[in-house]
Amino acid sequence: LVSLLQTSFGEAGSKLVRANIATQKPASSVPGQVVLAFFGFCDIRDFTSLTEALQSQVVKLVNGIAQVVHETVHQHHGGPNKSIGDAFFIVWKPSVLGVSETADHALAAFI
Repeated sequence: LVSLLQTSFGEAGSKLVRANIATQKPASSVPGQVVLAFFGFCDIRDFTSLTEALQSQVVKLVNGIAQVVHETVHQHHGGPNKSIGDAFFIVWKPSVLGVSETADHALAAFI
């Protein structure tokens, strides 16, 4: 159930739902928390033109690009958060690496 919640609501959303179930209180009464993170966003340039040119083959292109994005982000200790069509939302949360090194990895993933 937790992995389904994470997939549907993301990591933060699944924790909020879990807290609500545990306390049996409405979401508005569960206090939030500050999370230090670095966020990245990228999209496929000229996606409309690519879609028109490739038509049904555009899915293969998007899946191939998504694989490269996900592998690169994982190599740099980040996590792909959302993929929506031609856009990718990515997050790096400092943990073992520390803030400065996490920031360096996030930047390196985009270079």
